Amino acid sequence: MTRDVLYIAAKAPRPGLVKTRLAHVIGDERAATLYKAFLTDLPARFGRPGLPFEVGWYVAPPGAWPEVAQQLGTRARNALVLEQDGGLDWTERQRALFRAAPGRGEDKIVLVASDSPHLAEETVTSAFVALDRHDLVLGPTFDGGYYLLGMRACGWREDLLDGIQMSGSSVLGEILERALRLQLSVATLGTTFDVDELEDLQHLRELKQQPWEVDLRETIAALDDMKTHGIPPRSAAR
Repeated sequence: MTRDVLYIAAKAPRPGLVKTRLAHVIGDERAATLYKAFLTDLPARFGRPGLPFEVGWYVAPPGAWPEVAQQLGTRARNALVLEQDGGLDWTERQRALFRAAPGRGEDKIVLVASDSPHLAEETVTSAFVALDRHDLVLGPTFDGGYYLLGMRACGWREDLLDGIQMSGSSVLGEILERALRLQLSVATLGTTFDVDELEDLQHLRELKQQPWEVDLRETIAALDDMKTHGIPPRSAAR
């Protein structure tokens, strides 16, 4: 029996550890409060029974699971949890997750970060469907990065991420170029944003005005609190 697993990368929601770029503008405490809201909203969407894939948590730093689990509430019970190796950079931690997938009995693996709290179940399902026909699936962000990376365990290429730095606006292009050289077939999903800069908060606010329902209850509450305390709603446009 094969297993399709979505892993959500999550950090302990400590001031000074999470959303550090955003914290330069809104402060460490408010950045941590916002990140806690992300950790509450995501499992509300991905913790329900009947999903067509399993959900696991890829946690940093080592020993941080109790802090993450506190935000997940009852959905943390019997959760699939893996710890990230604190001695590795993010490139190597991603490689380690995919490399060990066959030993965990997993077939298709999708990895997302917890800084896209608006990520929809349909998007993740589409990623797993794409892996039926492609070697690699990527979810691009507007800033040139990616919010989702997925591969089949049997097709993982150790050199896909070799030497690629995970910051900057060229990371997605570098991975696509590497995949082309490795002759991997690639599917891309819809482009969206992750929350790194002040302007991303406005994108989150705008989601609740869309005609479709996006469950961001705790995130919107945190944003409304910031607005009440004078946090500016946007910075310069992209």
